[in-house]
Amino acid sequence: MKVTPTKPSSSVTFNTKAAVKQPKQAQWWKAKSREQMKDELLGTATYLKESQNFRYRQAAIFARLYGNQSLFNFIGSNLQKMDNSTNLPVDRPTFNLIQASTDTLVSRISQNRPSPVFLTDGSDYKQRNTAKKLNNFIQGEFYQTRAYEKATIVLRDALVEGTGCLKVFETADNKVGLDRVLFTELFADPNECIYGEPRQLYQLKLVDRQVLIDSFPEHKAALSVAEGATIDNSAESSKTVSDMVLVVEGWHLKSGQDAKDGYHILACSSGILFEESFEKDKFPFVFLHYSRRMLGFWAQGLAEQLMGTQLEINSLMHQISRAIKLVGVPRVFVEMGSKVNKAAFNNEIGTIIEFQGTKPIYEVAACVPQELYAQLQRTIDYGFQQAGVSQLQATSQKPAGLNSGEAIRSYDDISNDRFQTLSKTYDTLFIDLADLIIDTASDIAKREKKYQTIYPGKNGVQRIDLPEIDVKKNPFVIQCFNMSSLPRDPAGRLAKVTEMIQSGMVDLREGRRLLDFPDLEQVERLANASEERVYQYLDLIIEEGEYNGPDPFMDLDFAIKTVVAYYNLYVPAKLEDEKRDMLQDFYDQCGAILQAANPPTIAPGAQSGGPQAPTPMASPEAPPTSPLIPNGALQ
Repeated sequence: MKVTPTKPSSSVTFNTKAAVKQPKQAQWWKAKSREQMKDELLGTATYLKESQNFRYRQAAIFARLYGNQSLFNFIGSNLQKMDNSTNLPVDRPTFNLIQASTDTLVSRISQNRPSPVFLTDGSDYKQRNTAKKLNNFIQGEFYQTRAYEKATIVLRDALVEGTGCLKVFETADNKVGLDRVLFTELFADPNECIYGEPRQLYQLKLVDRQVLIDSFPEHKAALSVAEGATIDNSAESSKTVSDMVLVVEGWHLKSGQDAKDGYHILACSSGILFEESFEKDKFPFVFLHYSRRMLGFWAQGLAEQLMGTQLEINSLMHQISRAIKLVGVPRVFVEMGSKVNKAAFNNEIGTIIEFQGTKPIYEVAACVPQELYAQLQRTIDYGFQQAGVSQLQATSQKPAGLNSGEAIRSYDDISNDRFQTLSKTYDTLFIDLADLIIDTASDIAKREKKYQTIYPGKNGVQRIDLPEIDVKKNPFVIQCFNMSSLPRDPAGRLAKVTEMIQSGMVDLREGRRLLDFPDLEQVERLANASEERVYQYLDLIIEEGEYNGPDPFMDLDFAIKTVVAYYNLYVPAKLEDEKRDMLQDFYDQCGAILQAANPPTIAPGAQSGGPQAPTPMASPEAPPTSPLIPNGALQ
């Protein structure tokens, strides 16, 4: 389906003039005519929307608790009515526990950049090579679609509203696109998804009329007269210069492996815009649930869990504020009948105040008892404990006494244990996303005969073709790993890499690569240029069958060791004879260049047959050392 994506609307409810009644038969995919299918689809979606108004109210409360902006009425003035009915404060709270906890969790979890990796089990080199291409392809698609940036927003949606969502779709230029979707735009029957696995899903979205006409020019006449829609039914939302049409998109998963009732449809009030058989076993959405409920599909968010605590904090802050304004004001007590010059009371230094009788008295009353401040602090601490976030983390502070790198890393690991469930859920988001991207890109490649993406690798930007392979029929297992398991700060990374070098786990060259500091980038590239060139030549042999021979400017010792490793890795995995011979030629040429550069020396008198003088031995020199390895030799 070629639909030009639009900016996600902040609306959660839509105003239409369609009558709402419970549909007698919601099986729109079995309709006998297109008109009947359209009416049943719109009727089912409208009924589900109206019967689940409680989701709008809940989303409004949680969004307002987080950011003081309601999703319930994005434009209109009905916010005041909503606030009166729920007793929520109109003004932004002075201490927003929900926003502090949410932003802290988003910051910590999104620092990880999970990288889905296709792994093989007992496969030959071709399948390994295909898995490598798929890994590069996925990284290229993540780069093109800005997956990590959008996943961060989805993570925040999950923390605030309970469920975050990304939609994978095909753009107008035959590419894979990602769209953040508000969970209040999606609807499923509560009875059908009681166990969290609905078979039908509906999305209601406002789309600009001209965008629809450009996407579906064959329906221009019908779309021109389609009924318009607004965000909600308030008078303010009708004051708009936009021309929006409510579009309903529905999916029905097939009932069995051989069933033919899977269907996908896109319709509006003027008719069906797109329809097709839907053979896939999952919806084109990736969901991130914060805390799954016992029953149902939609999850519970952190804002809902902290709502009672936040309201208690608001109440305490309100009492403290009123007490300070009422009592905590300096007052001057003057005895009646005393002659005090009131005009002399000012902010000037050294002011002389004349009086007769009793001297004026300045007093500031104790306006707030300490128990009230203590209760406020206990409530805040309890709220952070509920979220699993310490107040030190929320304010970017470390506990007193943690000064060594090892102590800080241990504290960071202990803190992360509380977020393991959320971190794994976040990793699963990218695994599911990679699966949907590969599936969508494969559909485009089958139709267009080709699909390319841009992969920003170490050797610059490269174009990666989607491998011609059916992922589902091949023994691939997708796992998620962080792009780097080292500490993120320079001091922590340096300490960790130094420990790895001193323990012998890596040599100095590899340790320098692991540091990956921006100010060392040029030095790093120069130091590893010869090594990267060897890898590039050998990868071309394995992947493309293209041979480039070694030369004296290459690190020949490293090249010989690496080509031997390549030979032992790929030859048992059924490498073609032609590529195997190329590896052997590469090895032989490296040895020949080394031998030519270091010819055997002939001692004096050897040619004449006389006695050969012993070759003088050079005095041994101490091997160079590194500051990272004070007791070891530089490698």
